[in-house]
Amino acid sequence: MNKDFENINFKNYLKFVLPTIFSMVFISIYTMTDGIFVSRKLGSTALAALNVTLPAFNFIFGSIFMIVIGASAIIGINLGAKEIEKANKNFSNMIYALAFITLFYLVIGLFFSKSIAELLGAKEDLLPYAMDYLFILFIGSVGFVIKIFTEIFLRLEGKFNLSLFATVVGGVTNIILDYLFIYHLNMGIKGAALGTIFGAFINGLFGIVYFAFNHSQIQFTFTQIDFDFLKNSMINGSSEMVSSLSAGITTFLFNTVLLNSVGEIGVSSISIILYVNFLLSSIFIGISMGIQPLLSYNFGANQLDNINKLLKMSCIIISSISILAFTICNIFKFQLISLFNTENVELIEMTAQAFTIFSFTFFISGFNILGSVFFTSLNNGKYSAVISFSRSIVFKSIIILTLPSIIGLSGVWLTIPLSEYLCVIITLYFYTKVKKTKLLDCKITN
Repeated sequence: MNKDFENINFKNYLKFVLPTIFSMVFISIYTMTDGIFVSRKLGSTALAALNVTLPAFNFIFGSIFMIVIGASAIIGINLGAKEIEKANKNFSNMIYALAFITLFYLVIGLFFSKSIAELLGAKEDLLPYAMDYLFILFIGSVGFVIKIFTEIFLRLEGKFNLSLFATVVGGVTNIILDYLFIYHLNMGIKGAALGTIFGAFINGLFGIVYFAFNHSQIQFTFTQIDFDFLKNSMINGSSEMVSSLSAGITTFLFNTVLLNSVGEIGVSSISIILYVNFLLSSIFIGISMGIQPLLSYNFGANQLDNINKLLKMSCIIISSISILAFTICNIFKFQLISLFNTENVELIEMTAQAFTIFSFTFFISGFNILGSVFFTSLNNGKYSAVISFSRSIVFKSIIILTLPSIIGLSGVWLTIPLSEYLCVIITLYFYTKVKKTKLLDCKITN
């Protein structure tokens, strides 16, 4: 692994990044499939309920990502510095934390699913759908835990293709079970939740088997709980938690504003937009997550030239994908909308108008995603968290609560693009500040 991680050229870059991109794109596809099946079989009310539960989904994923990403960055630095014993100890402490969080969500699901659904704004027709989905989501969170663990740590081990294979198998399982549960067994939104949980569990089994049978260079050992490491992991991974939690909060704000202004149809419209956004943005996420272990390892090994090479190649690719995503979102917007709904003309027209405005997001969002992951990889959770917090909640909350009252519905659709453009200023400022510390002040050699 060390040789591959230190020999950074475009061929090796693609070797590391492409499996992660494919993995993230596939995740977005089978996530979007949930929305498509629910919308087509159960209608726009069920789709709106699915979106209402999104803040809880984001909180679950964000808390797991906070621990796993934060810990993996520190462990990657340990490996780069050849501190194997320390890496094993830290790895074991992370497992303890994941076991605790699994039990926590089990209790939440058993006793508080209805209360959380109501807190998120589910009322009348939306409440039964939201309750059923949240109950299964919480009690089955162990599937998400082992899924995220598998995807991140197989990449840290250099097993990018195995991580991709695990994601594909889990995703295909999710799609097949969704179709079976929703269309053939008539399990409704419960079927969508069960398909998601079982798919995640199958994905995670690959990582459990890999690490349980001593195939890895890092091993679980029974050790004392290191609260300092856990605290540092959560601080370092806080940007991922902030990003996910903030996405949940802003989704709640979007839902509230839209329900009060145009009703349930507005929530259905933003649901479609967010699904498509996840699909197209998954490439940016894949690039950033793909280079994360490489950045951490090379930072630990003091290979600063390699860090600059990784950033340069990533920025070139992100720029190209940004133009492609903008073009797809405008030329094929009606085709994308028709995946979810072909009957409600008002919904189609509203969402098409939103896409025209929203598509400008893609010119900038990839660089903000890269910036957040970059600082996390260098164990600079502070900068990463500020970027994520500003991008995900500060700017969005201010804009969504003010602009729609001034210019109407277009203000809702402008919220995310404006937030991204404001946030990139912060990202560039932090990067410039890091350059001035001479940390990355190295000449790039091709």
